[in-house]
Amino acid sequence: MKKMFLVMLVIAIAIAMIGPVSAAVVMTPIGGDQGYYDISSNPSGADVTVDGTSVGKTPTTATVLVTGPPGHTISVNKVGYEPWSQYYADNPATGEHISVYADLVAIPTTPPTPAPGSEKGYYSINSDPSGGSVVFDGTNYGVAPVTVTVSTTGTPGHTITVSKSGYQTWTNYYSGNPSSGQTISVLATLIPVAQTGSITVNSNPSGASAVLDNGYDQLTTPGTFYSVPVGWHNVEVSKSGYQLYSTSIEVKSGATSTVYATLTPNKNVGSISVSSYPVGASLYVDTIYEGETNQIVGNLVAGPHTVLLKKSGYKDYSQTMTVNSDQTVYMTVTLTPLSSPSTGDLDVSSSPSGASIYLNGAYQGETRSSSPFYITGLSPGTYTVVLRKSGYLDYTTATQIVAGTTAKVSATLQPATGTPNTASADIFSDPSGADVFINNAYKGVTPLSFDNVPIDTAKTYTVDIRLDGYKSYTSSGTISPGQNVVINAALTPLTATPQPTATSPLSPMPILGALSVMGIISVVLMKRQRD
Repeated sequence: MKKMFLVMLVIAIAIAMIGPVSAAVVMTPIGGDQGYYDISSNPSGADVTVDGTSVGKTPTTATVLVTGPPGHTISVNKVGYEPWSQYYADNPATGEHISVYADLVAIPTTPPTPAPGSEKGYYSINSDPSGGSVVFDGTNYGVAPVTVTVSTTGTPGHTITVSKSGYQTWTNYYSGNPSSGQTISVLATLIPVAQTGSITVNSNPSGASAVLDNGYDQLTTPGTFYSVPVGWHNVEVSKSGYQLYSTSIEVKSGATSTVYATLTPNKNVGSISVSSYPVGASLYVDTIYEGETNQIVGNLVAGPHTVLLKKSGYKDYSQTMTVNSDQTVYMTVTLTPLSSPSTGDLDVSSSPSGASIYLNGAYQGETRSSSPFYITGLSPGTYTVVLRKSGYLDYTTATQIVAGTTAKVSATLQPATGTPNTASADIFSDPSGADVFINNAYKGVTPLSFDNVPIDTAKTYTVDIRLDGYKSYTSSGTISPGQNVVINAALTPLTATPQPTATSPLSPMPILGALSVMGIISVVLMKRQRD
């Protein structure tokens, strides 16, 4: 019995285990196994349907029953592309993945017909240098570079003009029109205009010596100074027996300015003796530079004359003095230091001296060997200083002027390349206002400077300095290329007690120096005279 019970128990357990398995197989629905379609497209992101049912966007996977109805239609659609559809017969096997790739074809688009005149083309306009003012068919479009839009069906042909200060105006005509969307590049290469002008000098009487910028150039009236830089310049006109005439004149690019000097005869002349404390002030009589104090200015026509003194750090001093015939009037001035000034001063010097000074393009004077050249009463700001001397490169610098201070410009001039064939000279006398003759040809009135002077090294030159009431000063000699000769003649009054000794020849060195200067001046003047 016991064994029988055990057998029955084992059989029961086995039946219990077998029973559920048979039930799962029975319960499995028909068509329950699955297969797959892996669907992608180019471009991606297209909508996918399988047998009309959406299955998402590519790339995606669609699942189907392997025992379901065979055959499936897969469709792929994307806006802007032709619809794509493919029929797949049968079904994938259980667990099988079938790849589906849809290469979509873009739908061609026909652009709308533009309205008449709506299509555009372009002109891209630039200038060299940049910053030229652009005018297109008479309309100002501003400063280059600019782009001008035109209608491709508009009136064909366009005129483009580009202008810039200091340059010649550029103009060009372009026929036709650019096509739709086309850009035509335009480059206006600007040509600098001549930055010089001329000064014509006439005098009454004619035959006078005209000096530009204290010796930068010289001629005999009537005549013309050519290739003069634009800006303000000084012209002095002198003739033996007449008062010195001085004026400032502006030169404009490509234009000719005219000076007409009516000279006053030297009748009933006298002198002014000017002393100052401190000494070394720049002395001007009737706007004409006469040297530094203390100084006697001679050969002045009887009557009123304006005396002006300038020195850095001091107030300018101006006074009218009356000159009497054959007399010397005396003037002693104590200069007043500046106190809380609203302006500043500028001291200019150079090595070698004798360079013409231009401040913001306007001639001021000439550097001196004894002391700086003083420019006073300048408003605060930045100024451009240019120094020019024959045989040397121009020196240019910017300097800042501050109220109550004195700025300094000290330039070491660099020789120009090549061997110089010119020289320069500075001739002074005490008293000033004396006539200067070179080889008996009248050249001007002291103080007198010469620059750009061609020289003849084989020639001897004689300089005579003459002033009524004083003994003449004479010196002779030769000069070397590039030399800067300075003559300081202390004139002796005729009333002075004569010396018992006989006149002795000048020492070789002073004579040679003076002669050199004279020679240079004479040659230069003779060669530079223009009728």
